[in-house]
Amino acid sequence: MAARRRHVALVLVRDPDRPVRQLRLRRWQARLWTTLGVLLLVAMAGLSIVGLTRTSEALDIARLADENERLHRELRLVEGRVGELEETLRETDDFQRWTRNLADLEPLGEAALAGGVGGPAPVRLSSEAAGLDHRLDRLLGRAQVLRQSAEEVLLGIRENREQLSRVPSIRPVIGGRVSSRYGRRIDPFTGRPTLHRGLDISARRGTAILATADGRVKRVLSSAAGFGNEVLIDHGNGYQTRYAHCDRILVSRGQKVARGEVIATVGDTGHSTGPHLHYEVIREGRHHNPTHFILSDEFVVD
Repeated sequence: MAARRRHVALVLVRDPDRPVRQLRLRRWQARLWTTLGVLLLVAMAGLSIVGLTRTSEALDIARLADENERLHRELRLVEGRVGELEETLRETDDFQRWTRNLADLEPLGEAALAGGVGGPAPVRLSSEAAGLDHRLDRLLGRAQVLRQSAEEVLLGIRENREQLSRVPSIRPVIGGRVSSRYGRRIDPFTGRPTLHRGLDISARRGTAILATADGRVKRVLSSAAGFGNEVLIDHGNGYQTRYAHCDRILVSRGQKVARGEVIATVGDTGHSTGPHLHYEVIREGRHHNPTHFILSDEFVVD
């Protein structure tokens, strides 16, 4: 007797008023359709997961882009504050030069002010952040050196208080305008490069010229050439100051003068293009930049 073939019957009910239909499938057909259905479901689930993953990745990328933009804005803000700090330290550098001169200490060079900060930036930082980190390290080192310098100045002032009045430290003319600074320049008469050993301050004829420290008048000259009418004051401790192109000289050789005392008036005598004071600071026979010996230049206009 032949074996009976087994079938799987699927009953299809579409409407209670309509007849029931049966779909007879052989077992291998049922297994095939079942397998295909499972594979279809798995494929749909996989596609759903991929879609969700891509959506999540897109959201993460957008969030990271927003975070990156925020960090860049904050970095710009920090860079601006670092720039302000650099400017403040530059002003402090000028002040420390004056205070070290006041305390009779050698000025700090750029190498000393660097504070020995160096080395590679951490690898974890971006190039922008690494550059900012290096600038901050350098500023921190400079600030530490300036603090140490201030401590040296304080100690020097305590030890040399009686000599401070003999160190040039004020502006020789109140008001006026700096018309030529210390250093290399083109000579206004010859048109050739030359070293200008002083500070020229233009002012009205007759403006008072002040002694910048206590001392004794070493020389008074009246001439129609060169520096014209000039006064040279010896302050002791190796310091001398020269005041040239004066109109009237109000002191005499050998006279003692005090800081802030009027010693002459502004003129345009000698080799001069107009009324101004040529002011020099000489220490141990060498000329120095007079601006390093002026406490405040708030009246200087360039």
